[in-house]
Amino acid sequence: MFPWHYLESFLSRLRRARILRLLVLALTVFITLSLQLGAQAVPSATARRLTIWAGGEYSNFQTDFESQRMSGLGAYADFDRTPHWGAEAEARWFRFGGGSGQTATNYLLGGRYRFPLPHSKVVPFAKFLVGSGVMKYPGGIGHGSYFAYAPGVGVDFRASRRISFRIAYEYQRWPAAPGFPGVPSHSLTPNGFSVGAAWRFP
Repeated sequence: MFPWHYLESFLSRLRRARILRLLVLALTVFITLSLQLGAQAVPSATARRLTIWAGGEYSNFQTDFESQRMSGLGAYADFDRTPHWGAEAEARWFRFGGGSGQTATNYLLGGRYRFPLPHSKVVPFAKFLVGSGVMKYPGGIGHGSYFAYAPGVGVDFRASRRISFRIAYEYQRWPAAPGFPGVPSHSLTPNGFSVGAAWRFP
């Protein structure tokens, strides 16, 4: 009898590695192009450099599988080239609250639009990210790695020139989940809130 579960596990790892490579490549290209454009720009009083905010966050999400809520830690980075448009990368590891060994992870990258308020340290934003969602299902019934996309909204609070705090809501969609043999892939929609803090570079 052909060991199908080994083949499915191999294909799952292959898809996950491919998505991660694409995310790293896209992020590398974005940063490289931004730095090159900044180096070629004519210096002036109004010129803007690439601004990077990097930080960590705590998230609490509804996983959309058997009504399980999970919490976890994550990291995010914002790359702002203009007052409005930028890019965001995030990774989250949900390890708390899941029943019977359930875990979830996501790696996402995409665009972000900010709505700066005049003379205010409050900066609302909207984002749309794509990437990979990974779930280990409870009770050892299986695991999967899926393409995911995620619109979200939030607010950054600029505590100082270097420090920012954040609260955000994100709604993810994993169209091919759960994808078990004989089980319809009706999609999963993990969603929830995150709070975090970031540091500005340079």
